[in-house]
Amino acid sequence: MDKNLVIIGNSSAARECYWMAQEIWGDRLRFKGFLSFEGYPQKLRNLAEMEIGVDDAFVPEQDDVFVIGIASPELRLKAYAKWKARGASFCNLVHPSSYVGESAHVGEAMIVTANCHFSCDAIIGNANYFNGAVVVGHDAVIGDGNFFGPYALILGDTHIGDGNAFGVRSVVLPGANIGNSNIIAPGAYIYKGCRDGWRMAGNPAMRID
Repeated sequence: MDKNLVIIGNSSAARECYWMAQEIWGDRLRFKGFLSFEGYPQKLRNLAEMEIGVDDAFVPEQDDVFVIGIASPELRLKAYAKWKARGASFCNLVHPSSYVGESAHVGEAMIVTANCHFSCDAIIGNANYFNGAVVVGHDAVIGDGNFFGPYALILGDTHIGDGNAFGVRSVVLPGANIGNSNIIAPGAYIYKGCRDGWRMAGNPAMRID
């Protein structure tokens, strides 16, 4: 890696990003440190000495690239917008075991952990976090700042907005439309979709808030 990596966030998600970067780049990794973000809880444990301050006080240099090590969709979107406005460069962290189809389109500031699969002609926006064995089907359209828990299944021809959180083994069935800022419970099956700001659970998933 010929850039200096900076991870925004100092939580367990940030720690996971650091170790994945180590796996990807090994001795070539030039790691600058972790930035705390708006009081997000510090969970760096044995990496705490690598925290370099608060993000508001940090002045990026030309060779710095950023990863958003935050799981919360709301805060991921906020961090992305804030640092994009400051002219930051973002890189994608993609685990070597994951597959991105040649005709799939992915944005920037992405976290893609082990064993994910993005099928043909999927369109995936910016600052999304795919946390383990997530499948995105053909022609799916995904917006910005979403979090997908392990084994989430997003089938073909679905449309997902911004800032949603998908629980472990949640399923979005073909043709479903999901708005913004929803919480999809673990194991939920979405057949048709939901609007904005809903909590969905069950099979078939129903609004529970």
